Amino acid sequence: MTKRSHFDTMDGARRSLVCQTGQWVHFTGLQPRNLDGDIKEQAKDVIAQLDALMTETGISQSDLFSVTIWLKDMCYFSALNSVWNTWVDDTNPPARTCVSGELYRPDLLLEIVAVAYRQEAAA
Repeated sequence: MTKRSHFDTMDGARRSLVCQTGQWVHFTGLQPRNLDGDIKEQAKDVIAQLDALMTETGISQSDLFSVTIWLKDMCYFSALNSVWNTWVDDTNPPARTCVSGELYRPDLLLEIVAVAYRQEAAA
């Protein structure tokens, strides 16, 4: 059975930020809430959101399977990594892809999608 939660209509797109099926959990469309900050502040905001959603769904960092990060511009790559590397599990980092592309709003510097595999089936 698929369970969807955290419905959102940000930017006019109806979506679920969390979809769970079996032991797989998908976190998608995670964007910073405060768009006034620089890339480090926006990255910390999105990672804090991901942390909260992972806790709520019983996921730990070591359960993260893959992460895709979209950056507005690759000039932010090093600054993003300085935030990412202080957060990610050193011994169990997920597969990660980072690409640049045009994002929906000009003040949006990144968006994150993550997939996790829960080691124990959800109740």
